[in-house]
Amino acid sequence: MRPSFLLLALLSPWLAGCQSGPKMANLVAFYTDFGINDPYVGQLKGAVKTVNPGAELLDLSHDSSVFDVSAASYLLAKSARTLPAGTVVVAIVDPGVGSDRVALAVRTGTGRVYLAPDNGLLTEVLAREGLTEAHSIENKDLFLPGEASSTFHGRDIFAPVAAHLAKGESLQTVGPKAEKILRLPRNTATVMPNLAKGVVLFIDHYGNILTNIPGSELAKIKAGQLLNLTIKGKPVPVPFLRTYAEAPDDRPFALINSDGEFEIAVSKGSAAKKLGIAPGDPVILKF
Repeated sequence: MRPSFLLLALLSPWLAGCQSGPKMANLVAFYTDFGINDPYVGQLKGAVKTVNPGAELLDLSHDSSVFDVSAASYLLAKSARTLPAGTVVVAIVDPGVGSDRVALAVRTGTGRVYLAPDNGLLTEVLAREGLTEAHSIENKDLFLPGEASSTFHGRDIFAPVAAHLAKGESLQTVGPKAEKILRLPRNTATVMPNLAKGVVLFIDHYGNILTNIPGSELAKIKAGQLLNLTIKGKPVPVPFLRTYAEAPDDRPFALINSDGEFEIAVSKGSAAKKLGIAPGDPVILKF
């Protein structure tokens, strides 16, 4: 083989990768508030398969609190954190469907692509993963055939566009660059040498109380140390432990959870019910 042809053969795979952009995983993941008993999730998946029969489909959650964009923003970012680069995530908590709100397609610094309404849903994802590029979804050639429903953009717009992207369509083809993206105010904790002030972000289905106080700021706390904790104005002294298994039954304790958050829990019980706590309640930690 002549040298020039040999060089071209060696470079061809690299050149093809440059032309097609970042490699997609042909994986479409879903985060919605649709529930599992209505037909909406099935139609969402069917729309993807109609366009891209080979796509792999993954459910992150369809049980997000209905219409609660702020909670969904937090949970979406946590749910997607282990997805591989190139995954296309369809995120829909969209009480403004059919209005003039923009449909977005964004690529983050992780290489994942998120399709979502521009209503603040991507706030936490963008804060954690960074923004590489963003486009408004306007190319009707990528939608399902026929007129898109004014009440179900997930099926008629987001899902088929995701299917096209997952099989290699360029992000630039979905529409023009998005000049701005709506971001919700973020709850960030205040941490000082011996004091942290934050809020309850979420109560999981175990009743564990997840706060916005970052565990990375609490390195000086030792396992077994008794913490002076005030939640919702109530003093709640709790031991700081490493695992749930170390805790005595029916007694609140604190730990750093798997996502690096300061958490209050009760072994084999609901800390939220025991302490009467809800998302948004203030948390003060002295250590």
